[in-house]
Amino acid sequence: MKSNSNQALRTKHFLKKAFIDLVHKKGFSAVTVKDIVEYAQYNRTTFYVYYQNIDDLVEELMEEMFEAIQYNSMSKYVSNSRVKVQELTTNSFELLYYIYDHRDYFTLLLLEDTLPRIHQQLPEAIFNLLKEKFDIHYGVSVVDDYSQKRYMAYGTAGLILDWISQDFDATPGEMTERLNRIFNTFARGFVIKEIDT
Repeated sequence: MKSNSNQALRTKHFLKKAFIDLVHKKGFSAVTVKDIVEYAQYNRTTFYVYYQNIDDLVEELMEEMFEAIQYNSMSKYVSNSRVKVQELTTNSFELLYYIYDHRDYFTLLLLEDTLPRIHQQLPEAIFNLLKEKFDIHYGVSVVDDYSQKRYMAYGTAGLILDWISQDFDATPGEMTERLNRIFNTFARGFVIKEIDT
């Protein structure tokens, strides 16, 4: 049973990879199921075993990436831990390393004819994470926490998008260091809330 499960994951991976490559080549609106299966060297029947249509594939791909963005932002932390911003290092977050390793997906952000809602995905994933998992200790006494976290999420996503558009002109570690310096300008530390296991 496990080998069937592994085979399914592998097949879906190749279908998604083919889809991403084709969106880069043709644009989202021009990609068909026929294109995907020919590119991935499968048949249409195989595609329909896993997906009803392209929208179904897109939905699963985007859900996976949303979860991965959040996971790779939290993987270094444990529940109820206290973190001082000034002690953050280039190894404090895995997110930028993950984005770099999956740049075939994240460069879709640069395309005009791209996946629906992809431009909101990164900032919303970061915002959801900040809202649900972080109690931030700011450098001032009165802060609108919701608005601050919204600002942080969209600002962080904007900086990442600029990095992507500059063809990843810095290493993930250098980008993490840039973000850490920015965090130091407005936050003293944070407490990690309960992490799902």
